[in-house]
Amino acid sequence: MARVTVRPFEHGDLDGAAALVAENHRRDRERHPVLVEGLADVGEARAMLATWLDNERTDGVVAVDGETLAGFAIGERMAGASPDNYMGQLSTPRAVRVGSRDQAVAAGYDANAVCRLLYRELAERWVAAGYFHHSVHLIEGDERLQEAWFNLGFGRHVSIAVREGTGPVAGAHAEGVEVREAGSEDVGVLLELARTLGLHHIASPMFMFWPVLPEYDGMARTFFSAMLEGDGNPHFVAYRDGQPVGLTSFLKQGFFPPYVNAEKNVYLFMGIVDPEAQDGGVGRALLDQGMAWARGEGYERCTLHVLSANYSGEPFWFANGFQPVEYTLERHIDERVAWARGG
Repeated sequence: MARVTVRPFEHGDLDGAAALVAENHRRDRERHPVLVEGLADVGEARAMLATWLDNERTDGVVAVDGETLAGFAIGERMAGASPDNYMGQLSTPRAVRVGSRDQAVAAGYDANAVCRLLYRELAERWVAAGYFHHSVHLIEGDERLQEAWFNLGFGRHVSIAVREGTGPVAGAHAEGVEVREAGSEDVGVLLELARTLGLHHIASPMFMFWPVLPEYDGMARTFFSAMLEGDGNPHFVAYRDGQPVGLTSFLKQGFFPPYVNAEKNVYLFMGIVDPEAQDGGVGRALLDQGMAWARGEGYERCTLHVLSANYSGEPFWFANGFQPVEYTLERHIDERVAWARGG
């Protein structure tokens, strides 16, 4: 590895990097056909990388072995969404992300060593500029790159999972439970169930930043009211003895990663069952109702995000047909390094 050196990503590196992206994408589509087809083409991969390279928010470096491209990585700096946006409040300010197709290590090279060199160069810039939260996205099954980023202190944080097919959910009957689609008059019900979901994610061991403070109520009401009024964004509420005990909601234009095919794919936005009503089939009844709606609308698959530390959510989704397609790995740098050297 002594012969490999790192330098900034230049336009002359696009052809070599695009070839690596296309090769990896073709391989990964064999495991995950839900990935978009286009990036298996070198030309499309090159166009994507060229766009990133010309983006003022990105930093890119390559590892070269003489004239050979041993690897590359490109990261996007994100200051954070507006705090006046309901979803924006959940984003991490001053963060950097490396997408699953914004990095590669050529065959025959030690991925641990190459990623270490690439990240050393990029992280130095990011930390100096005050970007302490770093995330890396990887397609499920890429054990080589996953091990390299684990070795750099990253841990798995989020899974993007896809349910191929919108068929019925086994064991969907829940005694004494009625599932109804919410209307605009039910915004208060959605707000309360969203609060339950937020409190769940704030709790141990997730500790996700999901504020449920009173000052956010107005913003949340505006957000959910707009969703209820929009077409193709149904919210299904489970009631027991007249009381709401669970919610599953869907978005036709959800938070799909750019490498996942959104065609005939509906996004599962929220899924929550009140803790006192869990283990009684409520979640399966809600998901079954959602899948019945999706079938009627012509959807063929469903996608969601779930935290790896979600002790109840991840086992439920994975047991009911969802399979991971992409992982997000994260690392938060100790901010004290900014002043620890003095000067």
